[in-house]
Amino acid sequence: MPVDLRLIRPHEFVRCADDGALDHDASLALLVGAVSGINVNRSSHILLDLRQADAALDVLELHALGERLAAHPSVRGRRVAVLAAANEHSASPRFAELVAGARGSTARAFASLDEALAWLGSA
Repeated sequence: MPVDLRLIRPHEFVRCADDGALDHDASLALLVGAVSGINVNRSSHILLDLRQADAALDVLELHALGERLAAHPSVRGRRVAVLAAANEHSASPRFAELVAGARGSTARAFASLDEALAWLGSA
């Protein structure tokens, strides 16, 4: 079955407040706008590619943003894969917990592009 995949990179949605912290509301609004044209009649999923994200951004915060996106009414029911840089986060115990704990969620974190694409395509 064909899959409609929307690839979103950090520069398309990440917005920070004056203090440098992630502005969750502004970033979520941009994410929702980026996926607004997604095809509702096909299997449509989202890949947030954070491999080139600014190192100051916390992948756990960005994954939480992905979960908020997955719960948004315009996206609900679609899978959201959050792809993090393997060298930065895959060895982190917190990242491992995040990946393991999200098994039943429609948002899931990955350190491998192949694993993210396989999960998105298995829906």
